Amino acid sequence: MQYIFFLGRTPSMSLSEIQAMLEKYKVDYSVVLLDPKFLILDMKEPLDVRNLFVQMGGTLKIAEALKDCTEDKVREEIVSYIRKSLEEKSGKKSVGYSVYFTKQTEKNKEEDAQAFFLDAFSKIKREELKDFSIRIVYPLPRESTLSTATIFNNKLTYTNKGIEFDIIYDGKKIILGRTLIVQDIESYGARDYDKPGKDAKIGMMPPKLAQVMVNLAQVKEGQTIFDPFCGTGTILQEALLDDYRVVGSDANDRQIEKCKENLEWLSKQYVLTYGEYKIFQASYNEAIKRFKPDSIDAIVTESTLGPVYKKMPNNVEIKENYSTLKKLYTSFLQNVKPILKNGGRIVITLPAYQLKLKEYVFGEFIDSWEKLGYSRVCPLDKQFESADTRITKRNTIIYSRPEQKVAREIIVLKNNK
Repeated sequence: MQYIFFLGRTPSMSLSEIQAMLEKYKVDYSVVLLDPKFLILDMKEPLDVRNLFVQMGGTLKIAEALKDCTEDKVREEIVSYIRKSLEEKSGKKSVGYSVYFTKQTEKNKEEDAQAFFLDAFSKIKREELKDFSIRIVYPLPRESTLSTATIFNNKLTYTNKGIEFDIIYDGKKIILGRTLIVQDIESYGARDYDKPGKDAKIGMMPPKLAQVMVNLAQVKEGQTIFDPFCGTGTILQEALLDDYRVVGSDANDRQIEKCKENLEWLSKQYVLTYGEYKIFQASYNEAIKRFKPDSIDAIVTESTLGPVYKKMPNNVEIKENYSTLKKLYTSFLQNVKPILKNGGRIVITLPAYQLKLKEYVFGEFIDSWEKLGYSRVCPLDKQFESADTRITKRNTIIYSRPEQKVAREIIVLKNNK
């Protein structure tokens, strides 16, 4: 079977998470097609899509590849598939579609394809399937794909009994797929905005990013993740939802109270496998003293990224911030080493300053962490890399939002006892 993973805004991060999850569940796969927008994998066994997907923050949706065909045959295949679906279950059916293009597709094909499918789906409703009750959900004008929100709100997935066709132009060939599941935007929105303990004065980590970082730690269900700079608890909440035991600490007592509020709220919203968590106020040095040696399976955390700048910081400000962070993390990594199991991972973030498009200033001090007994883990295999999906030369991932000058650099370390 072939599955299509549609990637988020940061392809390298999405791919790193997919790789980590497939390794976690020991899935046997081979790469069929890699594109900055999607990844097609061939698998020997059917994938437990729902269980896998709810744990992933970096993938927008997963589809099943149905058939390879040409443009003159694709309408026929779509009609056949809709008809079969309607015959299996009566009632009105919502049908949508998204069209994608690989680099192998001829230039200027996009506008022609948009017009072709706009006409094709109108005729399908009006002619071939006029005796059935169907509603077509079209992409917005001058758009070729449906947004995640549109797919979710119109219930166009297999799990919701709707249909979204994923139509991928790859040269002269068309890969036809059907969306199985899409990101639950309501759930992510609630965990981001509806939780009671928010703090607008500090940078809020998006739940999707926290979920990816937890997955990059590559620990087994039921093992323990520690966040020594837990703040309001975003990383902890995502780890709890993915069936890990969690411990959190922070030097700021106000943040700890908000964290406790949020996790109590979470436990009322979801059924948690490991609902007993430990949260306490302490500096990281004091927190470490509470643990037995080799008792933590992984550490996933984000400490401060530095001052909040109204404009792009200058070289002096950047240098000062990196000097502060170097002292913080050198001390932290030295002290935490005894409680982290051999081979256990640490997933952290550092600021990366974008001076030019795709050109960043990094904290060079991470090279010195090898002397502390850590090795930097490359989160992405070569088979998942292309010019548009590769990680940095430092084997790290850059996560940023549009127009953001200070990005996050995600670093994965392995403890070598």
